[in-house]
Amino acid sequence: MEKRPVSLAAGDRAPNFVLPNPEGKFLMLYERVKGNPFVLFFCRPGDEAGRAALAGFAARRAAFAEAGIDLFVVVDGSLAEAAALPCPFPIFADPKGAITAGYRDAAGLPRGGTACFLLDGNQRVIDLRAGGGLGDGRGDGTGFGEGEESELADWALRRFRKRRPTERLRISAVAPVLVVPEVLDPEACAALIRRWETEGHQEGAVDSMSDGVEMQRIYHAMKKRRDHPIHDRGLLQELVALIGRRIAPELDKAFGFKGFRFDRFIVTCYAADRGDHFARHRDNLSPSTANRRFALTVNLNDGYEGGELHFPEYGPHLYRPEAGGAILFSCSLLHEVLPVTRGRRFTLLSFLRDPAAPKDR
Repeated sequence: MEKRPVSLAAGDRAPNFVLPNPEGKFLMLYERVKGNPFVLFFCRPGDEAGRAALAGFAARRAAFAEAGIDLFVVVDGSLAEAAALPCPFPIFADPKGAITAGYRDAAGLPRGGTACFLLDGNQRVIDLRAGGGLGDGRGDGTGFGEGEESELADWALRRFRKRRPTERLRISAVAPVLVVPEVLDPEACAALIRRWETEGHQEGAVDSMSDGVEMQRIYHAMKKRRDHPIHDRGLLQELVALIGRRIAPELDKAFGFKGFRFDRFIVTCYAADRGDHFARHRDNLSPSTANRRFALTVNLNDGYEGGELHFPEYGPHLYRPEAGGAILFSCSLLHEVLPVTRGRRFTLLSFLRDPAAPKDR
C-alpha cells in the first residue's frame, strides 16, 4: 500500500471537528479551546495502555492546570463507552472513528493504540507521539515502548516547558502584521541557506519606472543584498505545499484573505560586511506588482544583529521572527529592512498575489 504523505506535523494547524460528548451534545473543538496550549489525546475504550496514560494525566492534573495547559480526550468508540471511561477531562466520542482515523492518517501514525498531540494556543501542532514509539523523525523521536505509556504526561509537561515563554507587552501602537512561528523546521532552513551558498546568487534589483516603462535595475542606495531565485520545480512545489498549508489558515483567520497564489521564491542574504539593507518602500506600486496582496518573509537563521523589519507608519517597533518563523504583511505598507550590523541574515521571500485582481492599476 502506498504510504500517504504527512500533512499534520509540527507547525501545522490541527483540523477542527465536531463530535458529541458522552451526554450526546455535539461540541466543536475550536469552540472549546480558549487560547491555552492543550493536549489532544486519542484512545480506545478497551485499551489498557490508554487507560494507563489517562491515569498518568489525571495524576498530574494540578501540574497541567498550574502551567495553563488544557487536555481533551477523543475516544474511538460509542457514547456509552466514552461515558464509562474514568476520565476527569472533557471527552469527545468518535463513534464512527472518522476523526481519529483522519488525525492518524494526516500525521502518518499507525492506527490503533494511543496518540497524543501537543498544540499551542493557536491550535498548531508543537509535537506528537504514538503508542509503541515513532522513531521516524516526527515528534521528539524518543518514542516509548509497551507498558511505558503512563510516562506520557511527564513527556508532555517537559515538552511544553521547553518552549520559550512569550513576554507580555503593553502595546500602544503596532503594525497590522502577522507573525507565524515554525513555518519551516531547522533542517529546511539550513538546506535553503546551503542552496544560496552553493548554487549561486546575484545582486538584488529593484523595480523602477522610467518614462512610463517598468524596468529592473541595481540601485544600492535603495536596496543592497544578494539573491538566489529558486527555479527547481520540485522544490517550488514542496515550498508551496508546506508553507501554503501553514500560513493559509492564519491569513484567513486574521485578514479574511484566501485563494492566493505564490509569486517567485527567493533566498536572500543581507551581510554586515557589505552594509546590506533595503530602504523604505512599498511592494505593489509598479504595473507588474499591482496584484500583490501580502509579502512573505521567512527568517532562516539567528545569530546576526540588525536586519529587522520596520513599518514607520505604525511606530518605532522592530519586527524579527525567530528562525523558521514567517512575517506576513500587506504590500501596501511602507516598510524597510534595517542594515545588518553583524553577521548575515538569510531569508526566504515571496509574495501572495490575488489571481482575480488585474495586474495593472
